[in-house]
Amino acid sequence: MMDLLVTIAVISVLISILLPAVSKVRESTRRVICGSNMRQLGMGVSVFTNDNRERLPTSRFLPTQRSNASFIPSPERMDTIRLTSGEFPHQDSDELWDGLGLLVQNDYITAPNVFYCPSHHGNFQLIDSQDLWNRLDGEKEIVVNYLYRGMGPNGGRVLYNINPTAALVSDTLRSYEDLNHEGGFNILQAGLAVNWFDDVGDQISQDVLLRSGGGSNDNNYSSSVNNAWDLLDGNEETLDDAGDIGN
Repeated sequence: MMDLLVTIAVISVLISILLPAVSKVRESTRRVICGSNMRQLGMGVSVFTNDNRERLPTSRFLPTQRSNASFIPSPERMDTIRLTSGEFPHQDSDELWDGLGLLVQNDYITAPNVFYCPSHHGNFQLIDSQDLWNRLDGEKEIVVNYLYRGMGPNGGRVLYNINPTAALVSDTLRSYEDLNHEGGFNILQAGLAVNWFDDVGDQISQDVLLRSGGGSNDNNYSSSVNNAWDLLDGNEETLDDAGDIGN
């Protein structure tokens, strides 16, 4: 009996030692899959720009030069790829696609799972959105796990004119609870490389997202998202070259 108890105790200790390592390996695998999703988004963006005078997919949430624009810039909503007919009642069903959603509308990307990070445990998972993809009736918006910038740091939307190291797509910045990963973000750069951004000191996840109010649609949150893009652009020395899967 004593030998059995000792064996059980040893097994329990081994399990407690191995579980964190297994969890870390699983997260590393998910991070690679997430980066692969971004790489596919980058390929879709590249083909889209080739077919559209080198211009990036547009969005209603981006700044506009039109004086009669009815929508103020809302960079925090650039993870929304399909809008609702209630918000835009005069749009046809096909016109409800927005931002990266235009890659779906034009069949550059046909698999919904590309828009969802396997590490995401927040409010917007593929399993919860599958019915929306099947129906596409315009009653509910489709929010994904990646935030699209839609332009370069200086507002340019011609892809080849944007600094190739500028961040173009990032893991979601919607809220602290919706973060895809701990400790950093996968980013797709304008040069179409995918890199890991190590969020040293949790500067983005803590200082930006927590102070933003966790996804509140207001000027403070919009400013916080813009600040996050600046951080993702300006800390090139923290990019992990070993994690580059974009080449």
